[in-house]
Amino acid sequence: MKEENKGGRLRRSTRQQLKQQQHEQLVQQQQRAEEEEQQQQQQQQQQLQLKQKKMKQSKQKELDRNQHDTTQQETPEYHDMKEEDFERLMEEMQIDKNDDDSDGSSEEYIFSDESEDYDDYDNINNNNDNNNMGGSILSDESEEDDYDEDYNFKDALKGASNFRVRNRREKISIKSKSYYKRKMMRADNRELDPEVRSNLSQANEAFVRKDLQVAQQLYLEVIKKDPKNFSAYKALGEISKAQEQLNECCNYWLLAANIHPWDTEFWGQVAQLSAELGHIDQAVYCYGRAITPDITKSCEFILQRAILYQERKQFGKALDGFQKVRQLYPKDSNIIKYLAAVYSEQKRLNDAINLYMKVLDSNIHPERESSELYPKFDWAELNILLELHLQNHSWRMGLNVLKLASRWIQNRSQETWWDENEDLEFDSRQRFEVISALSSQDQIDLAENKPFDLPIDIRFKLGCLRLELQQKDVAVQHFNYLLEEQDVADLHFEAGKLLEEHGHYEDALKFLSRAMEDAEFTTSLELVQLLAKCYFEVGDYHESKQAYEALLQHDPDNLDLKLSLAENLYYLGDSVGAQHLIRQVRQSKPKVPRKNGGTTEEEVEEDEDLNLDTSQSGNIRSLIPNEFKIHGKRKLTEQEKEEIENNAKRKVLEKFGRMERLQESIDFGDRIAIGAWLQLASQLIEIFTNVKSFFPRDKNRTFNGIVRYRRRKDMGLDEKLARAYNLLEGIVQDENYTRHTLTNKTEYRGLSYDQWFDIFAQYAVLISRYENKIDYADEIVDIALAVNVFIQDKRKETILRALKLAFGVRRNRVVDSLFVYLRHFLNLNQFSPFIYKLFMCCYGSGIEYWEQFASYNHQKYFLRQLKSYDSCYTGKNVSGMAHITTDLSGFELGPHHLDLIYVYGNLLGGNKSYVSSLFYLNRAYKQYNQDPMLCLILGLGHLHRSMQRLSSNRHIQLLQGISYILEYKKLRQLNATIYELQEIEYNLGRLFHTLGLFTLAVRHYEKVLTMKDEIANSSNDNYDYDMSWEAAYNLSLIYNIDGNPKLAKEIIDKYLTIM
Repeated sequence: MKEENKGGRLRRSTRQQLKQQQHEQLVQQQQRAEEEEQQQQQQQQQQLQLKQKKMKQSKQKELDRNQHDTTQQETPEYHDMKEEDFERLMEEMQIDKNDDDSDGSSEEYIFSDESEDYDDYDNINNNNDNNNMGGSILSDESEEDDYDEDYNFKDALKGASNFRVRNRREKISIKSKSYYKRKMMRADNRELDPEVRSNLSQANEAFVRKDLQVAQQLYLEVIKKDPKNFSAYKALGEISKAQEQLNECCNYWLLAANIHPWDTEFWGQVAQLSAELGHIDQAVYCYGRAITPDITKSCEFILQRAILYQERKQFGKALDGFQKVRQLYPKDSNIIKYLAAVYSEQKRLNDAINLYMKVLDSNIHPERESSELYPKFDWAELNILLELHLQNHSWRMGLNVLKLASRWIQNRSQETWWDENEDLEFDSRQRFEVISALSSQDQIDLAENKPFDLPIDIRFKLGCLRLELQQKDVAVQHFNYLLEEQDVADLHFEAGKLLEEHGHYEDALKFLSRAMEDAEFTTSLELVQLLAKCYFEVGDYHESKQAYEALLQHDPDNLDLKLSLAENLYYLGDSVGAQHLIRQVRQSKPKVPRKNGGTTEEEVEEDEDLNLDTSQSGNIRSLIPNEFKIHGKRKLTEQEKEEIENNAKRKVLEKFGRMERLQESIDFGDRIAIGAWLQLASQLIEIFTNVKSFFPRDKNRTFNGIVRYRRRKDMGLDEKLARAYNLLEGIVQDENYTRHTLTNKTEYRGLSYDQWFDIFAQYAVLISRYENKIDYADEIVDIALAVNVFIQDKRKETILRALKLAFGVRRNRVVDSLFVYLRHFLNLNQFSPFIYKLFMCCYGSGIEYWEQFASYNHQKYFLRQLKSYDSCYTGKNVSGMAHITTDLSGFELGPHHLDLIYVYGNLLGGNKSYVSSLFYLNRAYKQYNQDPMLCLILGLGHLHRSMQRLSSNRHIQLLQGISYILEYKKLRQLNATIYELQEIEYNLGRLFHTLGLFTLAVRHYEKVLTMKDEIANSSNDNYDYDMSWEAAYNLSLIYNIDGNPKLAKEIIDKYLTIM
């Protein structure tokens, strides 16, 4: 055991000796390394000293001369700054903490809007000199900054050799009270690199001698070496400004301002320049950095920022800024104007009016005690207040305010005897007539010496109020004062525009023509368009034509202008030009916004405006770009809805008036007038069909007014064309404008529902007849049939269904249109002879018509109707009779209904049931044996029955049939015209032709042909009843069968050939 212990001690002692030896070796190696390092440092120091000695000899004079100026340029003067001013500047600083350690403090970026909490600063003495900001004021802090425990000679050598050295300076804790103060001092008192100092000196000299290119290059070199050099950035901005590169100047200054975040005045300069360049977001940011807690000194910055907030439609922030400025300057009327403008843009017109009313009340009653102060109320404030009343449609209240304020301003508030419905107190002639009629001489003397004349702006507002109150004559009297003034072309234009909107075109022309004389309005397209409309309304088509031609030169694709010009040309007698323009309008395909975010011309113009500053500044953007936020569609106020509705109503009435002027020409079939009328009507129909309340799901629900707009449906080309017109006019509701209540149930937008119905019906008839668009006309009628306000009127519904029936006949829609709508009229007008005749007229010739006419459904229906009539006559119920829907109490019924029996008999005959047909026709013949058509049908029935296979006595039936036809001939010849005589001969010829008696048939056919010349020479051009074509064709068939093709060819060449 002892030996083992001894061996262990030996091993431990051996290890200790080895460790000691290794430690001694390491110490020796370290000493040698330190000696070698010292030798290297001494060599490098000697080399550096030699280099510095040479450099000092060459640049010592230049550095001595410029060092003082450069130090003053980089270091702001704070020696005369008070403690509170210094602290106020510190509060606005934004510190770049890139030099801080990652001790948990957050990194601060150059454009951060966030501010940090800070403590009070140490007291600052005011006894420092200009060249040493770290003197006696901050002696303790400066000593701490100069002293560094981690000072390394190797780092000093690297720095002297222009190598990058890791910053080993003491990191300032943000928790220190002197954090901001020491950071600012460190930024200003840091020692510049010699090369940077040299380049900066040379750049300053170049800038002084206006060698801007050289100065710019040198300043850029300074920035590369020293990215936080305030002087270089600021000087670069000055150079860019001198070169009129304001965007670059603004960007350089913004970078410089972030290096000196405490310089509020400089922030204000950058903000002002940004605002001038249109960099709104950047200007708002800069004003925010320029504003200090001392509102008194930052008042201008707060005001400018509020104006920018208003431009960005951030009305809440704008109001907050204006209110702060108003607290400092309560008697500044401009602040009140700014507040009212924001209220107006927010559609808070009542708040804006109340604001000015408080100002007026405080001026009229200054004796009232109030904690708020208000500015002086004068004519300018009254002008703004009246404008607000006009926008708010409170015209009567505005008129009262005008008289109250004007009397107070003119020191005649006691004049309360004036008539409120007239403005004689402002009339130079009639005023004194009223005053002279006063009973009190004191009142007369007092009133005669008072001023009464109004400024021209106020008088214009007075005229506007009177016009809105429908007092046109009084309004025009006030507007006439404008004609005596000079340099009021804008008021001339506004007066003419307002009169045109109210339909006073002659008076409007007087003011619009006067405005046209001013150079400011000679190129105004809006003025030219107003003149064109007024000239057209007063009948001066020549002047209107010239105005529309001038407008088309600026906008050659405007369809509405082309249509208006076509109307003028039509009234001037230029039919060719009018027809050409109408054809262009029809063929044009307007640019309609697509449903899924299509681009309209308006949006393109807006995009161009947004990129205006980019294109004009060489594609140089601001460092803080503008953010264009797409705000959601706000809900419209009731006043806005009313304004939109009034504007749309005015447009509708204008178009309807143009349509009424064309109606007389339409009645004479003038195609140009019809084309213009159709284009105008299509616009009105498109407006009407956009109202969803006209198309309810339950058509039987009583119409109680309009509730919502918009009927979603796919639009055809014509509807798109009409919609394009309305988009240009601003009379089509957008998705915003969905709610609208109509108090008047008898009209819509100035037109009664009868007038709207006439537009639909006439549009369908004209477009089917003159443009042969029968399918489109049928669609228009379908739309009208879906309008509840139309179909709830039985007369309107009947007219629309009659149009559907007529279009069905023209389109040969036998199965659907004819059957459905004929059955509707048959049910609605039971036992009506006219409807039965209409039923027969709707079916033409041909196999398709014959199949539908003789269908089993028709036979069954008319049999039930016949049983119903028999039941009404006999007073007994008949099995299988139809329900009686007609009130027959006032009618005297006969034993037989001729028309009903005639129709049913023909239905049976058409289905080859001749025996049944003859049975019912004989019932009618007993009472109506003098009717030629009944005799003809009876004769044909016997004739066809004789030719059937199961005929019992053919000869007797044939003889009886011929006797009925001869009786038809006798009755038809009574007072017969040439057409009726031709009809008789043709039917006799066709009878013998059917029986195979060609000789007799040829005789009658030739008589028909001989009547053709007589028909051609007659004054009646009714060729539809000429039977010569059918007779010639049948005659040619007979000649060909008999082997005489030559004679058949002569007949064909003479009567059946179109030359």
